[in-house]
Amino acid sequence: MCNKFGILLIIVSSFSFDTLINNDNLITLWQNQLKMGISSINKLRVAFERAGIKKPAKFYRELAKVTKSYPIFISPSIFKQCLKSKSIYRQFIPDEKELINFRGENDPLKEDNKKATDKLIHMYPDRALLLATDMCFSSCRFCTRKRIKKLCERITLKQLDDACKYIAKNKQIKDVIISGGDPLTIEDSCLKTILERIKKIKSVKVIRIGTRAPVSCPDRITDRLVKLLKKFNPLYINVHLNHPDEFTPATVKALRKLSDAGIILGSQSVLLKGVNDNNKIIKELLYKCIETGVRPYYLYQCDEVLGTEHFWTEYQEMFKIADNLIGNISGLATPSFVFDCKGGQGKVRVIPEFYKSKKEKSITLKTFKNKLYTYNNLSKKK
Repeated sequence: MCNKFGILLIIVSSFSFDTLINNDNLITLWQNQLKMGISSINKLRVAFERAGIKKPAKFYRELAKVTKSYPIFISPSIFKQCLKSKSIYRQFIPDEKELINFRGENDPLKEDNKKATDKLIHMYPDRALLLATDMCFSSCRFCTRKRIKKLCERITLKQLDDACKYIAKNKQIKDVIISGGDPLTIEDSCLKTILERIKKIKSVKVIRIGTRAPVSCPDRITDRLVKLLKKFNPLYINVHLNHPDEFTPATVKALRKLSDAGIILGSQSVLLKGVNDNNKIIKELLYKCIETGVRPYYLYQCDEVLGTEHFWTEYQEMFKIADNLIGNISGLATPSFVFDCKGGQGKVRVIPEFYKSKKEKSITLKTFKNKLYTYNNLSKKK
C-alpha cells in the first residue's frame, strides 16, 4: 500500500500476512526506486530542473491537467533514460495529447466484463489472468489498463483465495498469467505466497509473469528474487520491451540473471507511433532480445485506449513490418504479429500473405524475395 506521497510502504497490511520473512522490512535499492519515484508534476519539474532542463510554465500546467485523469509515476531509472532517449521519453512522460484525443475506450478489451473473481480475468478457455497489483515501477502512457488509478493496491489473501478456488474448480485452466500493474513491485515473501498457491493447483501446467521491471527497475532483479523464482521452474516471464534504447547495461544484466537461472523469457512489444514504428528499429529491437536470451513473443498493434490515439499506427504499418521481417531476420527473432480485438473478442495473429492461389494439385506461394513458387501436391498415387 502507499501513503499520500505515493511511496510504497514496506509493511503490506493489505496482504494480511502475520509476518514478513527474511529482510522484507528493510528498504532495498529497488524499493527506494519506488520511494523516490516521480508521482506528481511538481516532482517532475524538480527532476527536470536538477537535470539542467528548463521547461516553460505552460508545459507543466498542461501536464497537470493530464495527470488529473491519468496519473504519473516514473522511477528514477526510467527518468534517467528519458533524458537520453526521445523514444523512452515519449513512452513515460505525460503528453497534453492524452486529453485532446477522444477516440478509443477506457476498457476496449472489456476485461472488467470478463472477471471471474475480483482479481481474476477469464477470457480464454484454458488461460486466466491474475491481477496481483495495480502498481508499476513506471506508468506507460499507452497502457491498456490506463483506466486503473494507481492506488498501490495489491491482491489480498481473500482475493487470492477466491481466484485460486475458481482456477481449481475450472480444470480447463492450464495457464495462469500473473499480471497487474507489475507483479514484481510486490515484496518477495508475498510473491512467493502467490506462486505457491497457484503451483499447488494440479490442473495448472504453466505459470507466467508479465513485467517491465528489467527495464523500469533493473535493481528489482536481485539474487534473492532470482533464487525464489527459480524454485518454480519451469517459469515463464514475458518482459515488456519496445525499443533498443531500453537495453541499458543494467537491463541486460537483469535479463541475463533471469535467463541464467533457467527462467524462460519472452518479449511483448507494442507498435507505437514515434517510438518504434519502422522496420529498422523493430529489427534492431528483436535482435537485442535474442542476443540477451529473450525470445520475441508478441508484437502488438496498440490497443484503442482512450487517451492514447497519438500512439496509434495505421494497421498497414504492422503488415509492412511483418512482410519485411520474414526471411530478413532469424526465425528465432520473429514474433507473432497480434491485434487484440475490441469487445473482448481476443487476440488475432496476423500472418504475412504468402499464400497466393490454390489448385487441385498445387498451390502458389510468394517467397520472401517476392517471387512466386508453385508447390505440387505430393500425396501418394493410388
